[in-house]
Amino acid sequence: MDDIVNIFKPSESEKHGINLIREKDINILSVGISTAGSAEIEMTKKNPSSHIVATTIDEEGLEFTRNIIQQYGLESRIELKIEDVSTKLPYSNEHFDFIYARLVLHYLDNQRLKQTLKEIKRILKKDGLFYIVVRSRNEWEAKLEGTTYDEITGVTRYPDYKTLGTNNVKYISRRLHTVDSLQSFLEAQQFKVKYIKEYEVQLYHVYIRSVKVIFPNKIIECLCGR
Repeated sequence: MDDIVNIFKPSESEKHGINLIREKDINILSVGISTAGSAEIEMTKKNPSSHIVATTIDEEGLEFTRNIIQQYGLESRIELKIEDVSTKLPYSNEHFDFIYARLVLHYLDNQRLKQTLKEIKRILKKDGLFYIVVRSRNEWEAKLEGTTYDEITGVTRYPDYKTLGTNNVKYISRRLHTVDSLQSFLEAQQFKVKYIKEYEVQLYHVYIRSVKVIFPNKIIECLCGR
């Protein structure tokens, strides 16, 4: 059974986030289901009493993951939901011990990110932890010819390099960050930044992590408390 998850290559930042989960963290929110639920399955090993809510807006990805979670017999511990993190969330104040948001929040423009962080702070316990990983503005893809940056929304629009030189160049839009910009958003909501760092990692093109991006990308990793 372990082979199901092991074929999905773990990332450095994914390991970091899971390792930060404490034994006392019972209620965990994972914003954006990981590939095949591999991160969430690892989270269940931290405490046999923990309950993980894993959310996504991708219905196909959710069903793909649901089948694997069921094969592991973890459907009672990993709750999969279609949920948009930038909306009002259906959880009580201070509900979660740990919130994990890896490679998700960079899809939100300035306004939606501000709303999201405010809501995350509301549902995070006073002694809870909030783990974030976003793509960096310093990565090579954001420097390709044709890239634009909107100062109002904070969104960078850059060409998908796989389509360059074709008659159908496609573009990717993300709210890429610098260390300073991410820290500013967090501190504006009065999160206490425990650490924040930028580094290079190997990312993949597709959900199942089968095709590597040709060059490593830069990401920003951060851990916060209330």
